[in-house]
Amino acid sequence: MSSAFEEGRSAHAEALAAALPGASRTFLDGALGNPALGPDLLPLLFKNPRVTPQQILRVAQNRDWLKTYEIRAAIVLHPKTPRVIAMNLISHLWWRDLARVVDRPGLSPPLRRTAERVLAIRIQELAVGERISLARIASRGVINALRGDPNPMVSRALLQNPRLVEEDALAIAARRRTPSAILQVLAEDHRWSARPPVRKAIARHPATPAQVALRMIRDLSRRDLKEVASSPHVPGLVRVAIGRMLNEEGAREASVGASRKRSIRGRRSGSKR
Repeated sequence: MSSAFEEGRSAHAEALAAALPGASRTFLDGALGNPALGPDLLPLLFKNPRVTPQQILRVAQNRDWLKTYEIRAAIVLHPKTPRVIAMNLISHLWWRDLARVVDRPGLSPPLRRTAERVLAIRIQELAVGERISLARIASRGVINALRGDPNPMVSRALLQNPRLVEEDALAIAARRRTPSAILQVLAEDHRWSARPPVRKAIARHPATPAQVALRMIRDLSRRDLKEVASSPHVPGLVRVAIGRMLNEEGAREASVGASRKRSIRGRRSGSKR
């Protein structure tokens, strides 16, 4: 039996703490049988780039060690953990570590998809502050689950998520049960309210506050205005405002056209002289 193995098996706690992050595989094999190796030192073993899947499996098979949450999380988050072991433990992770699993490219795609599904299911169990934090970093699958959150603060955080796309903003604006407070949050977001499709969706939602809807129809094209006005659920005040805007625009165009005709006639008359 090698001296490195014996050294790992017999080292005291302080020596283990110093050696585990950079020790050889043989030393790690010995350390896993060392009574001094407890849950407080095990995270150092997972930092060692030489740790093997077999050694991680030995950790996962120790029920006493698995009672410590940090150990369970470290096992799932390690890229060398056998997939079946990680899958068995994924449902025991808290939301923040589930989000870390989803975002870790080195982990297997099936494991990351499972973490995303578990996280999406648990959203309703989270406190508002936790949902706000999650909304800022959520992956695509979790964004879909958060789009219907009834809390405006969660929606505000979600709109700042760099993974959010126009389809998501439109889904929030088009959802029949979206409350007025969230529509107002969306209208105040400079990134998304500048986009005509989003402005149209906000303007024609029956729950959008009148002053917000009137602001959203500004700068829309004539075609977009007609589209909003033809929506069956658009508030009457918005429809009336659009009618006035279209009439005023038509009058301006008629005036410009008449002025051009007079100018053309004047040039023709001058040339004949």
